[in-house]
Amino acid sequence: MAVTAAVLKRDETVGAAAPFVEQMELARSRIEERFLEGGAALLSILDVLNKLVASLDQVTGSLDEETANATMAELESTVTHLSKLSEIETARQERFLDIAGAEQNLRPHVDDMQETLRYLRTFAVTAKITGAGIPDFAGFAEEILQRIQDGTRQVNDFADKLHQLGSGLGPIRVKGQKIIESYDQTIPRIVAGLSSGGVEIGKQRRVLMQRADSVRAIAKGIQNKLASTLSAMQVGDITRQRIEHCQSSLQILDAYLGSPEADALDQAQKDSLSQVIRELVSLQLNQAIADFDRDTAKIVTTVASFRSDVMEIDALRRTMGDGGEEAGDNAMRQLEVGVGAARSAVREIEAVAQEAAMLSRTTADTVAQLLKGIGVVQLVRTDIHYMALNTNLRCSKIGEEGRAINVVTAELRNFAALLDQTADKILAELQTLEVAAAKLNAVDEGRDEASLDRRLEIAMASIRAVGDRMDLEMQGLSSQSEAAVGDMDRSLARLDFNAELGEILRACADKFSAGPASRAAGLDQPIADLGHRIGRLYTMVSERELHAHVLGTAAPVETAVVASVMSDEDIDDALF
Repeated sequence: MAVTAAVLKRDETVGAAAPFVEQMELARSRIEERFLEGGAALLSILDVLNKLVASLDQVTGSLDEETANATMAELESTVTHLSKLSEIETARQERFLDIAGAEQNLRPHVDDMQETLRYLRTFAVTAKITGAGIPDFAGFAEEILQRIQDGTRQVNDFADKLHQLGSGLGPIRVKGQKIIESYDQTIPRIVAGLSSGGVEIGKQRRVLMQRADSVRAIAKGIQNKLASTLSAMQVGDITRQRIEHCQSSLQILDAYLGSPEADALDQAQKDSLSQVIRELVSLQLNQAIADFDRDTAKIVTTVASFRSDVMEIDALRRTMGDGGEEAGDNAMRQLEVGVGAARSAVREIEAVAQEAAMLSRTTADTVAQLLKGIGVVQLVRTDIHYMALNTNLRCSKIGEEGRAINVVTAELRNFAALLDQTADKILAELQTLEVAAAKLNAVDEGRDEASLDRRLEIAMASIRAVGDRMDLEMQGLSSQSEAAVGDMDRSLARLDFNAELGEILRACADKFSAGPASRAAGLDQPIADLGHRIGRLYTMVSERELHAHVLGTAAPVETAVVASVMSDEDIDDALF
């Protein structure tokens, strides 16, 4: 069982080795202190890395795939509707052209109807004059005249609406052509901007993820180095133990020389025995220092690489925050600006589209009124026809006195028939007009009522929210990265064990330097006894081997309490 220096220091036996034991105790305690600080420094570095990776996860999470896809889907939907506007307006203009053709064809027929009604009115007035002396005919002629006047008013109103339709179509078609030209100039540019913006979002996300993966890979490398360093830092505990063994060896020597067992030895034998044990302790101490220098040099080399790794992480973080062509040059903010510009243009486009739709509805209403108006004219024509026929029948009963009136009413019937023929022609053209108007309504019914500006407003709000969140998370990552560099520098300064501890150990070894000892006769048994006691202290194979080499006796075979080396699984459990 190992006997520590701390226990031995409580022993009241104080011999010649006491000053060297105290000197070694200073080195031992300093090693213990510094390696405890080093362990805390490594844990601090690990904490810095964990915070850095957490900030990184928040940055990449701010532009998650679902958000990116939803934003791009909204933009694509808006682009699709924008692209259809030009087609919608072109179809609308084609329907206006059909309506204009039907309106042109209606005009001569309406003129004919108006002329026929003028003739009818003339004959009605003549019939009224002719039958002025015949009982019952004056009122009847007045009724026919009123019917003709009603029909004339209806036809004139019809003609006014037709003229209104015709005069309105010209400016509408001119404006429509300008709308189409404006769409052709504006919409492709907006579509290209929004489409490329959506692509840039995906591109920026991919670049962010790639760089985040690079940062995680570097962080993983640092964590592996930390694991290796934690394993290598066992040299501190090993060196501390070996110093304790050296202290205990000297204490055992002093205790032996002061015991009755050493009474049988003369001074020369005691001096020789002391030289042998001091040589052993000196060699053990120097071997411990050599191993310490070797292993701490590895630690210092590994630790020195931490900073360059952290600086590489910081450089990657800067590219994630500053953008550049490869990163999409802050695609989210550029897209926000692009959508804002698109909204201004889209508002103008939608205002024009709404005006065109209103003109379409106005035109369709006018056509409906025309269809209703011609129906009234047909009723007037029917009334006049039957009233004239009834007059003919009355005149036949009257005889010679009603012959003149009969001639006039016959003409009324003839012109009423012409009115009917003209009305049929007008109806045929009105059917064409009605079909064109229905197609015009169909164009507007096919138009999505959802405001494109509203769509862009929603998309822009989403883009701005993601951009703000990304900026906030990037600021957090930047602060965390800068803090990581500072914390790393402070932690690295605490991990240079070799610089101070190596000097302390070498100073201790120099003061305790002992050359090869000459053995006096009769020391075989004392050396064997002391060797056995000292050998029980060892926990390292190298100590046992050196012990056997110096004393020429094999140390007791015991299960060594060797400081275990951490396995990869242990390291992973400790770090992650």
